[in-house]
Amino acid sequence: MRLLLVRDAAASARFYRDAFGIEVHQGQEIAFEVDDLDQAHARAVAAGAEVVQPGVYRDPDGNVVTLTQRPQTARVAGVDMAGGGWAVVVLEDDRVVDAFRCESFADALHVDAAVAGVDIPIGIPDSPPRPADVAARRFVGPRASSVYPTPIRAVLEAPTYAEARVVAVELTGKSVSAQSYALRHRILEVDEHARHDERVIEVHPEVSFSELASRPLLPKKRTDGQAERRVLLEDAGIELPASVPRIAEPDLLDATVAAWSARRYAAGEALPLPEGHEGRIGAIWR
Repeated sequence: MRLLLVRDAAASARFYRDAFGIEVHQGQEIAFEVDDLDQAHARAVAAGAEVVQPGVYRDPDGNVVTLTQRPQTARVAGVDMAGGGWAVVVLEDDRVVDAFRCESFADALHVDAAVAGVDIPIGIPDSPPRPADVAARRFVGPRASSVYPTPIRAVLEAPTYAEARVVAVELTGKSVSAQSYALRHRILEVDEHARHDERVIEVHPEVSFSELASRPLLPKKRTDGQAERRVLLEDAGIELPASVPRIAEPDLLDATVAAWSARRYAAGEALPLPEGHEGRIGAIWR
């Protein structure tokens, strides 16, 4: 905020209206915050403002005027498996502005979001173990069993579980669990979308909660574990709905913390597992 001293208030008011789109009145203290700095710069130059440097100008009376770009709020989404479908939570600032259940990942990606964090492996390995899985298990410590090893692509593409077990033993020396194989359609679906949609990143709720809490958590299947996770999100400033139709509490919490990590990624604050990983795909982001 600053008080401007001018020789001709009417002329100055016209200048500020034309150059910066601001209605100025005598004695008014003003500050300049714009949505698009490049567009504001072009407008100021066209109106005759003297450019000291981009974003800094002088008005006809020699007053220095600084334009700053208004911080942009990233709208992000968190996506978590929920029974036979997907739970989706959309964050804007600290508010959950949308939360719903859908049947396909393609439907989840219809949301208006700069980043979509999804709890599913992205970057299918050709040989085990996948570095992101190893790093994530180490990171969550006592909750390591929540991070399932990602099967290799040949196993996921096997048409039956019996054939997948044979392929797994031949190529890796170990069989594959029925639970891991059961996720194959979802892993392959998300992997395909992620390679063509740069908004999509991989997250893991237990990794994200561990990052948020800086400590191991109680099991999420327990009531006290769910309460602990809700409190963590609320302490982080996120305004959670009490409930969402067709989404169970654990899935709502997981999708929300996935959105929390997506917001960190959008802001350039998220860290990859494994550490030092370069590139969007192949890392679990926290």
